[in-house]
Amino acid sequence: MHMPEVTAVVVTLARRAGAASLPQHSFSRFDSSDFRDAFRAFTLKHQLLGLVLAELERAGRLSPAIAAENRQQLKQLRLQAALWDFERDEVVTRLQERGIPVVVLKGAALRLMAYRDSAERPFGDIDILVPKESLDGAVALLEARGYARHSEHRDRIYLEHFHHLVLHRAPGFKVEVHWALAPASFTVRLDPEAFLRDAVIPTRQSGPTIRVPGPEHMVIHLSAQNLEDGFSKLMRLVDLDRVIAAAGSGFDWNRLGSEARRMGARGTVALSLRLCERLLETEIPRGFVGGLGLSRSVRAHLALLDPVAVVLERRGEQGAVRDLLSLWCTDRAVSRWGMVRDMVTGRRERAWRELLRRERSALRRLASLARLGGAQLARYPAVLGRGLGAEAFWGPS
Repeated sequence: MHMPEVTAVVVTLARRAGAASLPQHSFSRFDSSDFRDAFRAFTLKHQLLGLVLAELERAGRLSPAIAAENRQQLKQLRLQAALWDFERDEVVTRLQERGIPVVVLKGAALRLMAYRDSAERPFGDIDILVPKESLDGAVALLEARGYARHSEHRDRIYLEHFHHLVLHRAPGFKVEVHWALAPASFTVRLDPEAFLRDAVIPTRQSGPTIRVPGPEHMVIHLSAQNLEDGFSKLMRLVDLDRVIAAAGSGFDWNRLGSEARRMGARGTVALSLRLCERLLETEIPRGFVGGLGLSRSVRAHLALLDPVAVVLERRGEQGAVRDLLSLWCTDRAVSRWGMVRDMVTGRRERAWRELLRRERSALRRLASLARLGGAQLARYPAVLGRGLGAEAFWGPS
């Protein structure tokens, strides 16, 4: 696949082989300030700056001046990571000392289970999962540590419509306390009890014992996050690749398949893993993605969105593209019609209307639906005369 030079360099560095597969002339390009500026901008957008800087440092093939500049950036990133890691460990220790079961999620967990260098995987909040009955106790302990909740109005909306509460503490720490893993309206039905029950303890040289999701559940959760983000972050694909790599032969593909089906995550898992294959050369067992059973229509419509460009060009930040991804990643046709119905009635955005105390007229809702339909129809002319074949993206079925 053809990519702009900066994009190609970042994607290559993000693969497990990293800088070892990058030709010397690519390292020479870092001597150009314009190239470095574009490189930094792309990596920041996809939250990969620390990962690629660490890989370049390990390679040791940059000119001395640029290498020194990179080392300075990495030093700062590692310092920030150490502060967040300390806070994560303190939060988890306090909860565990009071007998509250806790599983660390997302970036705060991935840094422990899948990355070599703390600077490689940033996170801007500490996501934790606790049983619903432990929510009040967990929040009280965090408040005793100096964390503060939002307004009573905001907390009520989050309790009624969302799946976590957000607490803040100076100088900028944030904890999201989850009792569930997705809003009830989300098409993927993530099972928090299973995440808590089947959590594992990653090996670490020092620090408290921390439980994280099992690798199969982590893949499902990251795939669901992809869908929520509109597949607009290359970082999440790198997360998936590294989780699979860290688990090695212990990764249970049969379990992933059965859990993805049970949680309604077949579409987003299939798309996420295929993108990992295409962009990061992740090794997925032959036939696994096809075995998830996506229909020919679903495969074709997802391929029409040009998923590789959706990721690299962040097209999923466009509302219509994000909605089409959600529509076609939904497991059942009846759920797709339900999504369209909720868009028309306004039910889909009820929580945000209440949170922002802002109404959205029926005319604007219909306009959004029209944009969605227009975005879908605009993709059909390119395939007229050759059908809706999706082999270019998915490969032979």
